[in-house]
Amino acid sequence: MSQDRLDLSRIFELEPHGPDTYVGESPRYEWGRIYGGLVVAQALRAAVHTVQVEHGVHSLHAYFILGGDPGEPVRYEVDRVRNGRSFTTRRVVARQSAGAILTLECSFQREEDGPDTQSADMPAAVPDPTTLTPSWDAGVERCDFERKKTDPGAAIWVRFPWKLESQALHACALAYLSDMNAMDAIVASRPGGPAGGQAWGGEWMGVSIDHAVWFHRPVRADDWLLLDFGGHGLIRTRGLATGLVFDRAGTHVATIAQEGLLRVRKKAG
Repeated sequence: MSQDRLDLSRIFELEPHGPDTYVGESPRYEWGRIYGGLVVAQALRAAVHTVQVEHGVHSLHAYFILGGDPGEPVRYEVDRVRNGRSFTTRRVVARQSAGAILTLECSFQREEDGPDTQSADMPAAVPDPTTLTPSWDAGVERCDFERKKTDPGAAIWVRFPWKLESQALHACALAYLSDMNAMDAIVASRPGGPAGGQAWGGEWMGVSIDHAVWFHRPVRADDWLLLDFGGHGLIRTRGLATGLVFDRAGTHVATIAQEGLLRVRKKAG
């Protein structure tokens, strides 16, 4: 199935399977494994089902353990670590028959009054997404463009293709999108790597190791969001990228960090 025809309309409809346990399905991705952002997003969705609606997610931290099989359902087991008046904490383990494929911890906070300041600015000279030609990746629209910064990195416009009804679902959709281009920025950090990070593959094998998202402000994930990642170098086989997420108005809505593994592929024989 071509990636522009993947049906993501029901990926957040998890089926209850006993106390604090939910099962999710995956579309058939062209690369043969479950997209990591899907497992992060569904794990967050499972946690949301166990949290009071007044508490919104403000951060998540995940470890990718094994590649998921899209032909097999994923079981999400939620541990209610803490229920507080201001903060709620959850731990989620995503499992398939081969064992755990991801662990995720997430924290939720009841909204409180206070100042709202922003020191991060959207990069200059970023093209409007409506002037670019989108492509499809993991079932969502993305617009790649040349990043003007000189440091290693990668920037894209991206949006979730289905309308969402609640801020909790928008947060889950942002979690889905958050795994789109961090590895591009890590690849751009390698010696002789592409400045924008998009042209990689072939001799190189890359996988995500761990992933974090901080949700700063309400977001509309079904409208265009800018993911601007910078690569922070390679230490032998591991690299780190951090990214800022802006909406079209230039509001800083989230921050993402990802560590990835980058190796030269072993030659057959």
